[in-house]
Amino acid sequence: MTRIVTLLGARPEQQTALGLAIAQWFAERQQRTLLTVPSPATPLQFLIGHWEESIGWQPKFLSERLAIAELVATESVNTAWQELSRLVEPYLPQELVGKVYAGELMILPGMDTLLTLNALRVYYSSGEYDVIVYVGGNSQDTLRLIGLPQGLAWYYRRFQRLLDQLDLNAIANAIGGPIASAMMAANIDTQKVRERFGEAKVWIDRGVKIAADPQHLSVFLLTETTEISIAQTRWLWGSAQQVNIPISEVFCIGQPTPDVRNGFVPLRISPLPENWSHWQGLVSHLPDFNQSVVAPAPYEFDEVRQQVRIFLPGFRKEQVKLSEFSGELTVEAGDQRRHIELPPSFKGKPVRVGKFDAPYLIVSF
Repeated sequence: MTRIVTLLGARPEQQTALGLAIAQWFAERQQRTLLTVPSPATPLQFLIGHWEESIGWQPKFLSERLAIAELVATESVNTAWQELSRLVEPYLPQELVGKVYAGELMILPGMDTLLTLNALRVYYSSGEYDVIVYVGGNSQDTLRLIGLPQGLAWYYRRFQRLLDQLDLNAIANAIGGPIASAMMAANIDTQKVRERFGEAKVWIDRGVKIAADPQHLSVFLLTETTEISIAQTRWLWGSAQQVNIPISEVFCIGQPTPDVRNGFVPLRISPLPENWSHWQGLVSHLPDFNQSVVAPAPYEFDEVRQQVRIFLPGFRKEQVKLSEFSGELTVEAGDQRRHIELPPSFKGKPVRVGKFDAPYLIVSF
């Protein structure tokens, strides 16, 4: 079983130093460990003393058990395109195959998240590593990344009926004109397209399962003791709950103050030294990552009271919105929109009241 570890909060260079220390901690315990960082990998190059030497897409070993890799978007798109081409080639007309080459593809806004997720999937599926430490730097981007399988699962679920009824011939006849002619000429096999969507659904479900299991995905918070850092990290904590990621650990730079301890109840807090001039010194301050710590559940159903309790730390009442669509609760908070599937005993019943009693949003049916 491969475990993915990532961080939210503080500055990118602090995340990189702590991520490197965490990777070293696992490597010292005979775990095959890979540390991955987005491009440019300048902070990591500085920390390991390889300032003038690029890291690159192919993992490089710092020690027998510790490897590092730079997630270069142009290399990632090459790998992703080759795999995609292999999957769709049997189902498309020959004239549409092999006309676009990976080396000519441009990186568009938003593609980086998908490419990073695919790269992590490739490393994860290889079976070569026991632990993959991902340091994204930008916490909001990391949240989007780890929440992507959950979001894709909703889109698939919401539009599955439309996909089942997809009839390209009927659509082409309705559109008419040159667009219809192009669609008809493509001669795409819709049944085989549906089969591919079904295979994608299996991959999405696996991603959702991995993301929600702390044994497979561990997300830790990193905060300083200042008021603004605590508030920002608490916001990230609540936002992680929005993408169904339970968090059990907080790293505090410096000795935790009462504000830190009170702000992150009931999470475990591990203090780190304030002087980070040498990242190796952080390793001895790290907790036992193999010791399981129970994290608050993102939400829970109370069948007796007919209530849903949604855990949303770090938010105020005016920052939370609630609505209901198609038998699912939709919660908006932390610049995230999540959907909670209701159990059979709740479906069909109207929402009587939604009350925000920090840190819980309590919905009664």
